[in-house]
Amino acid sequence: MKRVVDALGLSCPEPVLKLKQAAGVSDEIELLVDSQSCVENCTRFAKSEGFSVSVAEESGHFIMTLEKKRA
Repeated sequence: MKRVVDALGLSCPEPVLKLKQAAGVSDEIELLVDSQSCVENCTRFAKSEGFSVSVAEESGHFIMTLEKKRA
């Protein structure tokens, strides 16, 4: 089941911490952030945890879709 994590309005490292918490319980995550630096930091963390990452920009914020790579 996909977990949605709303990190809009939060500055780093808070979005990464929320992502870390979600990554412990879900293999599919939709993360909402509103700055390019959050996208970069969260992407770096997600990839280090084995997630694939895609990013779409919508109405001034970013929707990150993360899926755990299956072995």
